[in-house]
Amino acid sequence: MFRSVALAVCCLLCLPSRSAAQPKDDFVRALIDLSQAVDGAGQPGPGVRASLDAMAKGLAEWDAAVARVEAGFKGAITGAAPAQAVRMHATLGATYVDRGRLTEALVQLDRAATLDPSFAPAQFLRGLVHARLNQSAAAATAFAAARRGDPESPTAAYLYLRAARALAATPDRAASLDVLLKAAIAGPPAPVDLAGPPLDLLDDASVEAPLFVPAAFTAGFRLVADGKYAEALASLRAAASADSTDEHARIAKADALVASRQYEAAHGVLTDTVRRYPASGQAYWRLARLSEDGADPAAALKAYEDAARQSPIAGASLVYAAIGRLQHAALRLDAAAKAYERRALLAPRSALAHLDLASVYQAQDRLDDALVEALAAVCADPANASAFAAAGQLRADGGDDTGAVALLRHAVRLDANLGPARYALGRALLRTGRGDEAREQLAAFERIQKREMDAQRQRFEENSRALESAVPKESK
Repeated sequence: MFRSVALAVCCLLCLPSRSAAQPKDDFVRALIDLSQAVDGAGQPGPGVRASLDAMAKGLAEWDAAVARVEAGFKGAITGAAPAQAVRMHATLGATYVDRGRLTEALVQLDRAATLDPSFAPAQFLRGLVHARLNQSAAAATAFAAARRGDPESPTAAYLYLRAARALAATPDRAASLDVLLKAAIAGPPAPVDLAGPPLDLLDDASVEAPLFVPAAFTAGFRLVADGKYAEALASLRAAASADSTDEHARIAKADALVASRQYEAAHGVLTDTVRRYPASGQAYWRLARLSEDGADPAAALKAYEDAARQSPIAGASLVYAAIGRLQHAALRLDAAAKAYERRALLAPRSALAHLDLASVYQAQDRLDDALVEALAAVCADPANASAFAAAGQLRADGGDDTGAVALLRHAVRLDANLGPARYALGRALLRTGRGDEAREQLAAFERIQKREMDAQRQRFEENSRALESAVPKESK
């Protein structure tokens, strides 16, 4: 039951894609090939042109497949029974979503929702599209309807709560939070997909470091991200005729200088590179890392923000994680929350992304929002003891010690040496009148604390001896 809405939407997306799947896959495969081809050093060569030709072919075949779906459904919808018409409108809307034609998709999805407001898959997809278009209030309304159609879905509950952050408290918010709490306390047997069907061609979380293309290709890949594929192809073809050798050579030189620990020289090369190539995301990223390692957080933050503006084709969540970390450290909480919100949107399956956002919300005294993100972390990673501990502590802060105890018990079962969870559990048990259990947990916390202090003392002594042995003794 937990995944029925998302599963139904995925089924909608799959219905029209029997004919469109292959050309779309061909287009995406060619896009990936292009990103790899332009990442190499030197003048763009045959690999780039071949990838662009494959993209164009895939796009033409994809559009032809979409046209066939349009022709098939538009003629049949008029005379269809209402129940069939709902699914036809929704399926046609899903086809447009898949193709990136979001405005046209909303027309069809709105018609489906008007014919049957209880049809959760259409409402769910409407919410995703409104959220992508930064229409939070409309997204919240659609997700609320989807949630009522599938009231036990943690995915629908979370997406509603995320869209409704800025809205006043409503019964829907309380009910949605209760769904997340029940899912967390029950201990989901497997991660819950809090994202729903993807609207992006490429998975942002599929890389370990941000993936940027050379500056000349940045505008074209940004158009791809916006679903403007024909315009993107024209931009990318123009970029293919540009010489990126100098940009590649400069970045390679900076990497070599960093490898040889010539940090100041590397900084100079990168600074000059971004001056010459203001759309070079890879240069900004390296400059940011170098500045952060050099204890210049202000310069690092500016370079990270410049890197984010260059729209990495994957791994943008890592850039926003760095921005959020530096803003949080500087106690600029609103800016940190904005960066971490963007990161969680890009990497919804990352428990750490949700936990970092919860930490900032907690610092802002936005305890309900913090609890939502901590519970999202639990759903994303049911084996994460820290996620259960954070959710339990926030539930205790909200006055629900019984709920806190249930969550904190999960935390200590997952990690018996998690001191903060032991302490929070002991305090919550005390407040619920279970003194014996509370004393056991607090005693365990004291043992853990003592072990950690002993380990810190040992590390300090070892470091002191190492420093002492490294200093030459004065000759007598």
